[in-house]
This record gives sequence, C-alpha cells and structure tokens, in this order.
Amino acid sequence: MKKLIIFMFSIVLLGSCAKEGCTDPNSINFNAEAKEDDASCLYTLVGTWEGVSWIPNGNNIIQNYDEFTLHCNSDSTWNSHTLPLNWNGNNYANYRGTYFINNNHTECTFTTTHFNLNDGNGWVDNGSATLINHFSIELTHSSYSGSLISSTDTTLNSFDFSFIRVE
Repeated sequence: MKKLIIFMFSIVLLGSCAKEGCTDPNSINFNAEAKEDDASCLYTLVGTWEGVSWIPNGNNIIQNYDEFTLHCNSDSTWNSHTLPLNWNGNNYANYRGTYFINNNHTECTFTTTHFNLNDGNGWVDNGSATLINHFSIELTHSSYSGSLISSTDTTLNSFDFSFIRVE
C-alpha cells in the first residue's frame, strides 16, 4: 500500500509540473507542449532582411541607401544588395558568400566570397573577395542585430548592424 501511495504521489507531482520550453511557433525549436517559455527559442536567418542600421566604425550609413537588403538561404549562402539614394549609376553593389551560426545562436560568421559593383559603365565582377566577419548576435523571428567580434578587414575597428525580417 505504501508503494502505491508513493507511486500515485509521484504521478501527480510529475504530471502537475509546468512544461517549459520555447512557446514561439516561429522558432526552429518550438515545443507545442510547453506551457511556459524558458527563453530557449532559436531562430533562423533564412529569409529576406531589410537594413535598419549599418554602422562601420561608428558611422551609421544606412540613411544613404534606398535599398539595403540581406537574403539568407537555407544552404547557408547569403547575398545582399545596396542601392544608394539618388543613384546616378555608381556604387550599386552586390555581395555574396556563406554564413555560419553557432549552436546557441549567439554568434554568426559571414564570409564574403564575391563582390560585384556597377560603376556606371556596367557591372564589374571584382571576383573573389574573401572577407570574414565574426559577430555576436541577437536573433528573433522579426529582428536581427549584431556587433563585430573580429574581422579580416583591418579597416574595421567596430561594426554594429540591425535588420528587420521582410520575408
């Protein structure tokens, strides 16, 4: 009888515990059985992002662009497009490369493998332009921001950015 009471008490105790986990259905680790969010939600970069801020070396240059988008693909490749305000045929740029997010989604490395520039006379493929930037990041379903940890670009002392998801 004592074992039966202990067994029943254990079932009641375990059954009454609140299930914790990620409660955001937009996350990649959504738990439909979770009753309480435990801040464990992880999100993907896959999609299209629109630039809100782009601050290399303390100078926010995002206001200089009509278009500033980042497209992250499921195969860990990315490309971005920039279009300056009052474009006169110069400096429309496309970048592309690969990205890697660490397991807990707090750091991301972007490797730029190609840079193309429309210099007013048509597109110039500047070919391979391997550049590696490593960032600490904050990523939700609708926003993505980061700060530079390290870079192979010796001209960067700091680099902060933020994007919102548009697709």
